[in-house]
Amino acid sequence: MARLKRSGKMETFSVSVSPETRARLREAAKRAYGGNVSALIEAIAMEAERHEAIDWLLDRVPPIDDATFEAFMKEMAGPKRKRSRRAA
Repeated sequence: MARLKRSGKMETFSVSVSPETRARLREAAKRAYGGNVSALIEAIAMEAERHEAIDWLLDRVPPIDDATFEAFMKEMAGPKRKRSRRAA
């Protein structure tokens, strides 16, 4: 597979990881980014920013009671579907 082209200015830097971690990064890059480990690293950095934003938000939101939480979880699960019976 051809290397993915990236636009914009790029910088090269060194990162030290164990051989096992390097192999995991390469495998993950093969599965999701055509083998482009740099693209995988960029995605990891973006995910870290999202996690920080969620943590920031959750630290500032007032707590909710158990009943409200259960109602929210029930709504997120969606309506229960009835199983259809198959004709014999």
